[in-house]
Amino acid sequence: MIKIQHNKRTYNIDLNEVIDLSIPYNFNGKQPNFYNVKKGTLRPLKTDNIDWDVSMGASCNVSEISMNIHCSGTHTESVGHLLKKSGDIGLLLTKPIMAANLITIDTINFCECSDKYHCDVNDYESVISVENFLLKYNKYCDNKTDVLIVRTKPNHENKIFTNYTKSPAPFFTNDTISMIYELKIKHLIVDIPSIDRSSDNGILGNHRMFWGNGFSPHTKINPKSKKTITELAYIPNSVKDGFYFVNIQIPHFVSDAAPSRPLLFKSFEV
Repeated sequence: MIKIQHNKRTYNIDLNEVIDLSIPYNFNGKQPNFYNVKKGTLRPLKTDNIDWDVSMGASCNVSEISMNIHCSGTHTESVGHLLKKSGDIGLLLTKPIMAANLITIDTINFCECSDKYHCDVNDYESVISVENFLLKYNKYCDNKTDVLIVRTKPNHENKIFTNYTKSPAPFFTNDTISMIYELKIKHLIVDIPSIDRSSDNGILGNHRMFWGNGFSPHTKINPKSKKTITELAYIPNSVKDGFYFVNIQIPHFVSDAAPSRPLLFKSFEV
């Protein structure tokens, strides 16, 4: 048990009570997939006619992996995702424990809201509207957290291996991302493959708003932004909406993004 202060309040956190929000990366097995990328694979190293796999007679396992960070598993990305110099994601998540709000949002058809998006959207595409966002977020806004976790409905277990080319995911409207920017959210965790529509003419407008000025999907981004977006998380239905603390674990990849493991901790005010 540890004590932590947030917003002039003291909380107890039981580090033994942890909820893993990542999708286990099953090499050579079922994985979520975006844009029909090649599946992540794990193979034994081959040297001098030796396959370094104990099951094949080697003294130890020495594996080589191939994976698409952005499209086949839970990952955390930085502003380097949109820059010529991709940067170093490992330098950004310096706080081991951060306060977080978790909310569950009903998606709606685009034609059912008056929100905007920066490219053509079909009337019946699923979106996260600003109205539905605020309906849930306002219940917890007094917590004033740097981290926001968004679970979308429906929340079937097959999210952990959905092919999002065959089953398109919902995405945020520009209005919703603008509101998230205004709320000063520094780390956004979502259970969809992208906060943008899968095809938005290559603009990545919501990403640009989040790392830019919060208003224009065509804005210049801030190359020094320390904010992150974690995509393809999975939040079990057994986890209730509310206030938590979170640890976003990543390997120190010198890259724009890295596979990640957001760990959620329940807290109790002292």
